[in-house]
Amino acid sequence: MPTINKRAVAEVKAVLDGWEAAWNASDMNAMWQLATDDIHWVNVVGMHWRGKAEVQKAHQVFFDLLFKNRSCKLEEIESIETLPGGAFVAVVRWSMGGYRRPNGEMRPPGKDRMSLVLVPRGEGLAIAHGANVPIDEAAEAHNPIKR
Repeated sequence: MPTINKRAVAEVKAVLDGWEAAWNASDMNAMWQLATDDIHWVNVVGMHWRGKAEVQKAHQVFFDLLFKNRSCKLEEIESIETLPGGAFVAVVRWSMGGYRRPNGEMRPPGKDRMSLVLVPRGEGLAIAHGANVPIDEAAEAHNPIKR
């Protein structure tokens, strides 16, 4: 990761730690307190939700159906890029527990990559945009940048 202000790294990490704790507690209220009111979210299957009410409701439905016991562990902050106005784009990697999809198929534990836009709010940061993508381990082995 390029050299970034230590305070910025600490602020991004604080949001990620809060996210991880809220996810593992299945606490959607705590999770979305980390977001702006006008957040946009793209989930792992490409659904796009707008505004905190929509984003929180959609996550609550999926938590109740699928994710209640699916663990989440931050593996790495892969990058933090500074944007104008004190905002940041962070790319992070999570280790995720498995879960049963609505069709009954089991998704095994794996890794997800998340891009977040974080904006200043009070003394810290809030999530203004998020996109979450499952990492295809077989495809990752053929990443032309890492070969």
